[in-house]
Amino acid sequence: MRFTRIQQILLLMIALILISSLIAFTPSKKYYVFIDNETEDIAAYIPVESQFFQIIYTHSIHLSEVIESYKIVGNDQLMMTELEYEDFNIGMPSNAGEGETFVEKDGKYFIKNMTRKIPEFRLFVGDVDANLSFKTKGHRMDLKKTLERGKSYTFRVQHVSLFQLRKGVKIDER
Repeated sequence: MRFTRIQQILLLMIALILISSLIAFTPSKKYYVFIDNETEDIAAYIPVESQFFQIIYTHSIHLSEVIESYKIVGNDQLMMTELEYEDFNIGMPSNAGEGETFVEKDGKYFIKNMTRKIPEFRLFVGDVDANLSFKTKGHRMDLKKTLERGKSYTFRVQHVSLFQLRKGVKIDER
């Protein structure tokens, strides 16, 4: 069976459309993503360049800095590895859990050797002028410049397609 010139062009166009669709809809690269809990769309993303990251925020009651350190393990699960804070009051632990180490140094408290694994966590962006940052590979990004105040997000690591990224904002671009 011999194809005419028009049939060849149509077959080529269909092949290109299929390949383009495959590229656009197949999850490829791994990202830290913030999912809007109302729409379930990706609101913002950061390419994963390091397995380690920190969430840094000002505690709403103590008004002191808290640093939560994490790493990616296994099937893109998050493992909290360390917690640093300055006050024992409401919402902060007063001691380490089993297998963890509690350290006091220079007026700060640390819980080290943590191995708490979670698939994701919720993050509420308060409508107050307090720090909320994401830090990885020495780069600290202000989440309040990108994420909407007064909204809640689900944070996780996932492979994302180009199509999924179209609505989200790459945080380090601002």
